[in-house]
Amino acid sequence: MVKWKPTCKASAINFDPMIKNCLSFLLFIAPVVGFSQDWELKKHENGIKVYTRPHPTSGFDSFKSVMTLNVPASSMVHFLQHIDEHPNAFPDTKELTILERPNDSTQIQYSVTGAPWPVSDRYGVFKLVFTTDRKTGVVTSIGIPVKGYVKDNDDMVRITDSDSKWIITPLGESKCQLEYIVSANPGGAIPEWLANSAAVDVPYETFINIRKELHK
Repeated sequence: MVKWKPTCKASAINFDPMIKNCLSFLLFIAPVVGFSQDWELKKHENGIKVYTRPHPTSGFDSFKSVMTLNVPASSMVHFLQHIDEHPNAFPDTKELTILERPNDSTQIQYSVTGAPWPVSDRYGVFKLVFTTDRKTGVVTSIGIPVKGYVKDNDDMVRITDSDSKWIITPLGESKCQLEYIVSANPGGAIPEWLANSAAVDVPYETFINIRKELHK
């Protein structure tokens, strides 16, 4: 991977929006592998906790965000299964489309996330599968990048390496806990230090947006 380094402090500041744009694509992708290292709490504000830990191979930090919502678990599940109706929940999303819904628990998503020059936009196609634990009522959404469905676009970078998971835990009839875990390699020429500096702000802002969308 090509390493880019800023030549002065001003460069690092100017690229701050790029950090968020390049990572926001992670909010459409999905199964998380096990890690031996514990999560480290990096932010706890507005009822949202964000943790990070180093990925064992990619060099990009993984993150986990957690919050409690005053909505039934079924409402959160419906939100995720119809995520194309809520593109504003995810920062810098240019396009979000459900290409197929083979059944009630499976969908094929296509997403494009914008990034400012000189970083290329990211796009990907992902298969998401929802499962429910009949004893606990916990709903898990796991997914993987898939090939095909759309033509390769040389003007963007296609995401092919990602692991993530949504977990919705019921906390009574009108409350639930939402957890989101992401471990991914955005590909292309994004320096690791730059991407990792946004591993806290991106999931935090996304959870703020999701809460707003749910309470409209």
